Amino acid sequence: MLCAMADREVVPDDSLLEHIFGDNLPSSFNILLNNWDKCIFAATVPNSLSNGQHSCVVRLEATNDDASRFTMVAAMQEIAAVHLPGLVSETLRISKATNKQGKEFHFSVMDLVEGSTLEEVWEQMTGENQKSVVSAIVAALSKLQSVKLSDAEVQTILHRVIGEENPNELTKGKLGGPSTGWLADGRSLLSAIEEMWQWRQPFYTIRPSESPQGAVVIESKVEGLGSVTVSDSDVGQWPIEAGFCHNDVTPRNIMVRLTGGPDENKSFELAGMIDWEFAGFYPPSYQLSIQDTYLGCSHCHLSFYVFFKEQMKDVVPQTPAQVTLLRAMELIYESRQRTLSTGKNVGAHVRKRFWEMLKLSRHPHPYIGWRSDVEGPLPGLSKEEFQKLEDDVIADLFGNTR
Repeated sequence: MLCAMADREVVPDDSLLEHIFGDNLPSSFNILLNNWDKCIFAATVPNSLSNGQHSCVVRLEATNDDASRFTMVAAMQEIAAVHLPGLVSETLRISKATNKQGKEFHFSVMDLVEGSTLEEVWEQMTGENQKSVVSAIVAALSKLQSVKLSDAEVQTILHRVIGEENPNELTKGKLGGPSTGWLADGRSLLSAIEEMWQWRQPFYTIRPSESPQGAVVIESKVEGLGSVTVSDSDVGQWPIEAGFCHNDVTPRNIMVRLTGGPDENKSFELAGMIDWEFAGFYPPSYQLSIQDTYLGCSHCHLSFYVFFKEQMKDVVPQTPAQVTLLRAMELIYESRQRTLSTGKNVGAHVRKRFWEMLKLSRHPHPYIGWRSDVEGPLPGLSKEEFQKLEDDVIADLFGNTR
């Protein structure tokens, strides 16, 4: 077996595997993602697990000062699994394990969702098939959106999964999740958004508004981006309008399965939604706005973005509070990206060049987001073309280091 910290990245060693599987040690495993404190891997075991299957996915994460975060993620996934049976993996076990060096990890064992990621097959799909899969995703998100933090079933899961570690956290939270923690009110959500995108160089100001009383004005330091006024009424509505959101809806987190057809006419259907690390209870426009931050960063599929936003605009309530939140998040994020692009931030320059290549501009409707000014079919970049774009940006910023 591999050592637990090869090249400073977490991989499962003998000690971890024995803690997780006991005598039913995996005959094989495949690392799906890992870094210095986290590892996600698929494993096949000789004897069936509690779900009757021989395959599973294990999430390992180093314990730290925020010990509740791991169990919060597990709770979010369990809530999703209850409301989307068949589309979200059930959690089979949650516990802790220690590697050979004595480093402690949280771990969870989950059902394995069979299929391919949408990212792997998106370019193989017809336009109609792409739209049908996005429709299924939006239908699932719409169902989750109606789930409230105050629901008895939700509270039962939260108290069972995380209540023993942090019972007081559950009583004060009105919205939130693992990425922000539990938040007491709408003001706390605004503060969490500011913290999420803060940078050493200020790129906006926030000040009290003269009218209406109690409102704040968020004003960009970037010329032409303007300002947004957030009222007391807006922030008061955010906890009331909050529902359960995934918040990381990208093609790499969507699983699909082949439903048949010849090689030249493949058809896929939604098989599952994975990675609930950023899920939680937020105003629906929070999830809609975060989608803008993924295009040109986490994925390069403009068509996925357009189909998703077009369908989600009819699902997310267009209340004044929702629109204000979306505009505030847009202003803060765009101000940050444009400020970063004046320096040598690779991600900001990649995104800027991606925007220029596809001729993207903001649509007047706040929920539609970005649109291409290119006439005809939606333009796009393949994964290979996007990788070349990144390589070219790095070469232009730092010279060719090869």
